[in-house]
Amino acid sequence: MRKMIVLVILTVVSNMCAAQGRLSEFTVTGYGKVFYTVDMADIQFSVSVRDPNVQECKRKHDTIIKKLNEYLEGMRYPKEILSLESTILKRERGRTDDIKDDYYLAQSVYSMRTNRISELSSLQADIVEIGVDEIQFVKLFSSKQRELEDQARKKALEDAKSKAILTAKQLGWALCKPSKVSYTKSPWYGQPRGFGYRSARVSPASPVAASANFVDITVKVSFFYKIEDEIPKEDE
Repeated sequence: MRKMIVLVILTVVSNMCAAQGRLSEFTVTGYGKVFYTVDMADIQFSVSVRDPNVQECKRKHDTIIKKLNEYLEGMRYPKEILSLESTILKRERGRTDDIKDDYYLAQSVYSMRTNRISELSSLQADIVEIGVDEIQFVKLFSSKQRELEDQARKKALEDAKSKAILTAKQLGWALCKPSKVSYTKSPWYGQPRGFGYRSARVSPASPVAASANFVDITVKVSFFYKIEDEIPKEDE
């Protein structure tokens, strides 16, 4: 249904294009950008513990995870906010002067999503204090991301159509229906596993601007056209 709507928006119907013969083609590029206020964040972080004793390594790791869960519960975050991405327990060989003997590594990687944007910086500081050793990324986005993309896409199509009409008018062409449409979204530096939302990336623990993000869509549309002088005139 959406594809049909796009074609209807872009199609410029002309009776002159009904004349038989090979149609020429040209391509225009339209741009659409929509700014929005951030109201959601995805965070990915890891808890890593190394110890020469495997039982002690696992105990320290589990203690940090327990404290993390207690903290989130105390801050009234929902239980389902935390998603376990991966967990490992393995022996590694010492490779540096500081660590000459073999040791064990217990590591868990978690993702979490929150709409409490105003608490984002303090949340990161708190979980690092508890024992999180690395925050891999923080991704900010809008809960209305799909609607925003549709708005940006519509603006891009309107821009492309306007350029096509102006081009045809200036060059003396009779504009016909579009033959090809392709979209490109603005680059966005990866995506968090398990979520798949488009978003901008910010450094961990960085301040959050109120309206720092936007959706950027580029559309390329190819149109058929005929040179007006080559179009046979209708009998009067």
